[in-house]
Amino acid sequence: MFGKKSTDSSVTQTEFAVDTIAQPEAASEKDSAATTNVPSPQPAPKPEPAATEIPETDTELARLRDILFGGQARSTEKRIGDLEIRLEAVRQELSELVEKKVGNLDQTAGNQLAATRTDFVERLNMKTEAQSNHLRTAQQTLNDRIEQQHTDLSAQIRTTQRGLSERLETQQTEQAAQLREAQKELSQRLDTLTADFMSQLRQIQKELSGRLDQLSETQSEQRRTLQAESKQRDDELRKELMNFASLLESKKVSRADLSQMLSELSQRMRNDE
Repeated sequence: MFGKKSTDSSVTQTEFAVDTIAQPEAASEKDSAATTNVPSPQPAPKPEPAATEIPETDTELARLRDILFGGQARSTEKRIGDLEIRLEAVRQELSELVEKKVGNLDQTAGNQLAATRTDFVERLNMKTEAQSNHLRTAQQTLNDRIEQQHTDLSAQIRTTQRGLSERLETQQTEQAAQLREAQKELSQRLDTLTADFMSQLRQIQKELSGRLDQLSETQSEQRRTLQAESKQRDDELRKELMNFASLLESKKVSRADLSQMLSELSQRMRNDE
């Protein structure tokens, strides 16, 4: 806002200076116009030269031009010189004024920039603080929700654990009852199997005892029969040996008969074995 006012003031002063310059120019133009409009003193009429008369030199032409336009040209040159001097002074004044205004504008802009920076920093700090407060509030709310959810979850877990414990105890009780029933049934089956096995074992032992007794009696009878047969063979062999000895004593048997008798005796002994 300060910069705008300074700029408007400098523009106003510049317009004033231009108007000041323009006014002398306008006055000069008016004077020139007046001078132009005012009829200059007419020179005395000269006798017209003959149609065939031509200026002889450029000097005369220049003198003629000076006579016709010299005063007006010198007045115009003087006015132009004065105008240039005034323009230079105004240009110098405008340059100093612009430099001054630019310096003031720089200072004003610096002050405004510093104020804007300070305001921006304050707003940024306020916004940051508000965001921090909002973030802390959101974090606290989130922590409260997490804690509440943790509490609810812990309660649900405890309830679930309690239900599982009750179910497990019920299942263990049912399984224990089923196990006792199964053990009782197995014990009954085992007792029945044991009784059947013992009965079969006693029957087998009885049958084996009968067979062993029968086999023992058979073997005893066979042994008695074999003993009787062996005794009979021994008696017969002894009798034959006695006959053979008596024959040897009486020398009534030849060597060939003796050899044959010994062979038969040996064969009979092998058969008995």
